[in-house]
Amino acid sequence: MTGTTSPAPLSVTLALPALDGRSPLAFLAALGVLRLVVEELGRSARLAWSSGDCGAVLVGAHDDLDGLAADLGAVAHAIPEEAVLPGMWSRLPPPGEAPDKVRLPRTELREYAEQVWRENGPAGERWLASLVTDLSLDDKGRADLSLYTAPAGKQSMRTMLEKPLATVRKDPQVLREALAGWRRYPGVTGEYLDHRALFDAVDAPDGQPAMRGVPGATWLALMSYPLFRTTADGTGPLTTGWQRAPGSGPRKRMVYPLWSAPLGIPEVTAVLEHPVLDGADPGPPSPSARQLSVFLVCAAERRRIPGGKSAGVLTPIPPGPSVPRGRRPGGRQGRRATDPTAARP
Repeated sequence: MTGTTSPAPLSVTLALPALDGRSPLAFLAALGVLRLVVEELGRSARLAWSSGDCGAVLVGAHDDLDGLAADLGAVAHAIPEEAVLPGMWSRLPPPGEAPDKVRLPRTELREYAEQVWRENGPAGERWLASLVTDLSLDDKGRADLSLYTAPAGKQSMRTMLEKPLATVRKDPQVLREALAGWRRYPGVTGEYLDHRALFDAVDAPDGQPAMRGVPGATWLALMSYPLFRTTADGTGPLTTGWQRAPGSGPRKRMVYPLWSAPLGIPEVTAVLEHPVLDGADPGPPSPSARQLSVFLVCAAERRRIPGGKSAGVLTPIPPGPSVPRGRRPGGRQGRRATDPTAARP
């Protein structure tokens, strides 16, 4: 457990201006903040969303962004050099690039899961169960991956976690930027959670095509993964927050709510898994969902990158016309690369 500031009163609320829940990356990053604050810093925090601008609000933990960013940075720096997860076994997930050492046949995955349990107990099991499942297998007979991941090339679960962590350790300021105002950095991929990380020559400020992601937000989003379980539905893997897309076939999309009542981790998990979201379209929620303080349903899907071999980049599905039109995430310009889409309506 790591922390540098004293606990805040439970009534303290802190707006996280850059974390607009209509962005899947920002939504996941806010959940990552909540999980780290509660499970790594030991605070009694809760999370809500502003019904006015869809921004994340952290309740009961910190009263300023600098203190929150410093404490999150302390968590990152407390991870041993040979590890990639706070408080976890150094071989979770196994080191190395693709072929991914955690994408194993059932028997081998069960043996590895036993090792994880011996090292970290339920906490390690939650991490592993968020990343892979042996309830469905790929075409090579290996465990399927979380739908929040879309590896390509040499990427593995290990490198997915390793690279954003290295950036956060090198420049802790990126964590404050993740909370207060996004800056895009050339060469940061966004781990396929951020459709705006894709800049072609027309969109790029310098006229050069490249990936330009938000490193702090990416790392925080990855830290939310233990809140999601990866299982299967008969057509392949199914992760909390995902459901079959309208129409036939195995295609799936991410469907998630924004809620106004401050919720702790158990309540957040219950809302994310609640059946009132089954088959929901992006836009205003059903009357049943409103009883849970949900004021907006958001959705995203993976869209393939031309010439790419991953499942695609997570891209928001436009909601209905009655959605609030507040600020967009990533609206501040940065010194290294700006987001040319931030000013668009």
